[in-house]
Amino acid sequence: MDDADALAPRGGRARSACDLCRHKKIRCDGEKPACENCHFAGVVCTFTFTGQPRKTIREQLSEAKARVRELEEFIAVRGLPLSGSPQSCISSPCSPLSLSSAPSLPQDSSVYDTALEIFQQHLEWSWPGVAHSPQRSSFYATIYRQTGTILDMSGFWARVTDFYKSQYPATQSKVASPKWPSYQLVQQCLEYYSAEGLYAVFPIVDVAAAQAIITDHVSGRDTPRIADKACLFALTAFVTKLHHHQPMFAEADSDGYAQAVLTLVPKLMLEPNDVRKLEALLILALHLAPAGQPEQAQLFLSMAIRILYHLGAHRKSPLDPNDKSHDHLRAMFWLCYTMDKEMSIRSCLPPLLQDVDCDLDFPPTYVESFDLQFMPPAPATPHLLLPTDIRVAMLKSKVYHGLYSCQAQKFPEARRLEHIRQLDQELSDLKASFPVGFRPESFSPGGSESSHSPVNFHNLGLRGINIHLEYYYCLRKLHEASFTCSLSMPLPSSLELYYQASRSTLLYYLRVSGLVDRFSFWYPPIPPYNHQFRKVY
Repeated sequence: MDDADALAPRGGRARSACDLCRHKKIRCDGEKPACENCHFAGVVCTFTFTGQPRKTIREQLSEAKARVRELEEFIAVRGLPLSGSPQSCISSPCSPLSLSSAPSLPQDSSVYDTALEIFQQHLEWSWPGVAHSPQRSSFYATIYRQTGTILDMSGFWARVTDFYKSQYPATQSKVASPKWPSYQLVQQCLEYYSAEGLYAVFPIVDVAAAQAIITDHVSGRDTPRIADKACLFALTAFVTKLHHHQPMFAEADSDGYAQAVLTLVPKLMLEPNDVRKLEALLILALHLAPAGQPEQAQLFLSMAIRILYHLGAHRKSPLDPNDKSHDHLRAMFWLCYTMDKEMSIRSCLPPLLQDVDCDLDFPPTYVESFDLQFMPPAPATPHLLLPTDIRVAMLKSKVYHGLYSCQAQKFPEARRLEHIRQLDQELSDLKASFPVGFRPESFSPGGSESSHSPVNFHNLGLRGINIHLEYYYCLRKLHEASFTCSLSMPLPSSLELYYQASRSTLLYYLRVSGLVDRFSFWYPPIPPYNHQFRKVY
């Protein structure tokens, strides 16, 4: 470092740390030609002045006024009325373009806020290593060595947010307040859930038992318990959120219903462990996960799984031979299993359900044929489909335990490479069992046009999209272990497959963009509970 470089201009502040030490927030010894930290990191010790001369209050005020004028001109061009101006109270003729692109009322920006939170969460899970780990520090050092620029994600978030607000200056976040749904709406949601066959994909409520609770309450024969209310109201929030495009749910406030159910959680925790309590907690986990709150969803899922164990749902045979609800419990067990394995492999944290403690025999009504799994089922189908394939979830469990668990981190390098090859073969065998028109390789770059033609995207429902996205993610996570888990040299073949899986994910999203909400772009990797797909089937 040159001493002259450390001098700030007039009004600035002198710096004594090089770029790398300043980024890592550690002390720099200032040695030449490289400080100790840069020497051990193997990077060039550089000093980039980033300070700016201090501005006077008059200059800051002048810049603020100029910014306000720019925003006013932008709003005028977009045709948005200025708040407080007389013109905002006068109805003037507008072109169809201005009416559609610039509504007079502020729009809800909570969708963007949720998408940004989800993106940040998944990006944090996708970095090599964890915060302040050697892998993370090496990653930052590599970027700096290759580009000469310090990776500043905080600045990136700020620029993205500023750009969004410049495009939609009239947006404001919607604050959800607790709101109790009417029992008429609860009845409509239950009937819709049953008529549309949603149980096949989301087995979260015993329809007959829920109907009995509503009937007893309406007739005045019985007052619902806290667990009963939480279950019914949570179902209402879930259905109205999942199918908000239906006219009957146009005025529903799904987030408000969910907030109301959350107020019951303290009392719900003191209720005896039963099926209704399990259903309520599971639905809350499903509702919160795609709303930018995956960690809170994991807490509710952990409580639901503990009740699953208590009720014996992890066993193939019921504890009580006369228990008629065991089939429903097993269906909920598999839904929890797929969610748990997805959260585990994504966050690289131990799963809540251990395979050695569970009976993993498929349910009798489970559809094992991929030819049926990718096509939309008929309403009220007796088959159990789940949001994703159980075998994909089992493969995720093997990937975590074989490559990312604490025990796997201690394996010799040769054994880890062997695990990567074995799991890659299992993933290839799973892909080969897909129908010809629905195999993930049909969407990889460079594929022939003939391989694309058999695909009918209108018949690709939530399940088919999920399996494709999960395949690409498993492929990426599988080969990511070759260069993020202390292997001496990354395998060139694994690097290529890793990049191919990432590119294929983007390409596949572009091909099915008509079925996916634009704000769910950053959230497809958690498909089992992604409510932002426009079509469930």
